[in-house]
Order: sequence, then C-alpha cells, then structure tokens
Amino acid sequence: MAETEARQDRPGPDPTERVDWLLRDLRSSRQGLSTREAARRLVHYGPNELSRRGGRRWPRELARQITHPLALLLWAAAGLAWVAGIAAVAVAIVVVIIVNAAFAFVQEMQAERAVEALAAYLPVQAKAVRDGQVLVVGAGTWCPATYW
Repeated sequence: MAETEARQDRPGPDPTERVDWLLRDLRSSRQGLSTREAARRLVHYGPNELSRRGGRRWPRELARQITHPLALLLWAAAGLAWVAGIAAVAVAIVVVIIVNAAFAFVQEMQAERAVEALAAYLPVQAKAVRDGQVLVVGAGTWCPATYW
C-alpha cells in the first residue's frame, strides 16, 4: 500500500524532456529555425532529395562487386592456388567470388528498386516552423530541425 502511495507522489516523466534534448542536438528551438539558418543549412547539407542514378550502370556495379577488397583477396588466393598446382581449389575460389558477386549485385538492385518505389510515397511538401511561424515548404528545402 505504501509503495503505491509513494509512486503517486513522484512526478511522472516529462514527455517534452526528450524533445528539448532533440532540439538542443539539432541546434534549434520550439520556434523553429530562422529563415537565414534554414537557407544556410540548405547550402551546407544540400537539398533533402533522393538522388536517382540514370543510365546503364549494371556493368560498373557488377565490376565493383568483383573487385571488392575481400574479392581481391580471394582472387589472390585463387592465383596462389593455381600457381601451387591446386587447380580445383583455384576454380572453387573463383566460383565463390562469382556467386558472391552475383548475390550481392541482385540484392543491391532489389534494394535500389525498393528505394525507387518508396520515393513515390514521399510528400512533395511539409510543414516547417521558421521564425516561429508554421510554413509549408517544398520537400527539397527541408533541412535538419525543420520537420514538424
């Protein structure tokens, strides 16, 4: 009984406390950023946009997987196995490199397609607090501590 009374006497956690910490870390306040600070952050951090790569990139991406540092180490091991006369091991290592590169390449392409699909759900505009006023700003002009 005394324990429940003691719990009722204690003040509960302040739900705004963590917001204040977040605002401090983002170097902002409840009044939002000034227009000047938002413009400075936009120049410093760049627009808040997903960059889309265009053109044919799959040969370069596949080559990147085959020349990954761990793959290069495996290429060296395959070369040493070949020089040592252990052709079966050398071939097995090359097969492992190719299979690993193919899996990594496919996963990366799927992830990129997922990001492209999610980009369609991003809002074009959002509310931001600037100079103490709520404004509707374009998605490209969002910068840290302007979300609401």
